[in-house]
Amino acid sequence: VSRLTPSEARAVGIAAMSRHFGIDYTQVFEAVDRDHSGTVSRVEFRRYITQVLPAHAATDTPRPTNRQLALFGLNSAIPFVVFGMLDNSIMILGGDVVDDLVGSTLQLSTLACAAIANTFADVLGISIGNTVEALSSRCGVPSANLTQAQAEMPMVRRLGLACGSFGILVGCVIGMSPLLFMDHDAKALKDAFAKVDTDGSGALELPELRRALAGAGLQDVDDAQLRALLRELGLGSEG
Repeated sequence: VSRLTPSEARAVGIAAMSRHFGIDYTQVFEAVDRDHSGTVSRVEFRRYITQVLPAHAATDTPRPTNRQLALFGLNSAIPFVVFGMLDNSIMILGGDVVDDLVGSTLQLSTLACAAIANTFADVLGISIGNTVEALSSRCGVPSANLTQAQAEMPMVRRLGLACGSFGILVGCVIGMSPLLFMDHDAKALKDAFAKVDTDGSGALELPELRRALAGAGLQDVDDAQLRALLRELGLGSEG
């Protein structure tokens, strides 16, 4: 080989590679030799290897079995089910708690209280993400045992994305279950009372009740009737 000229050595190398891979490497060599110097520099060779190796690795990587894919999908979905469930349930329940504690004082809307609760839910979901994955493995859910090359296959990545999306959908639906046990009429009455109780004292005074009735079109009501109404409803400062 040492006696061959550079052009002869290149021709022998191209012939050997063409025979080994079963394709004509003349065009490949011309594409790799970007500066058309007739030789492949280290930079050109490194660029070529970087492009070729992943393709050959994908070709040589065996397809995961159906059982491996099913287990991988299940393990991908479970953490998102828990996250979606916690996210929605904490937002719903926490929104009521925030509304009760600071909503009336700070004049926050229902959506603002829900947004504050959702912020805490998201932080909690991220904090316990690894814990949920560890618990799912302890619950007897076996691992898919995919190799690194198999985990990087496009079909496996798409499966993980699809199962994660489906898992968070299921979790969010489950997380809405507190709505079935909430007294919406009591909540609406409480919100209406908070709007009338402008001073936030927890009891209705005559001026507040008079303004509320005036807004409803009832303006010809004397103080005695208003006091009797407050005593009957138990909403006055004396009740």
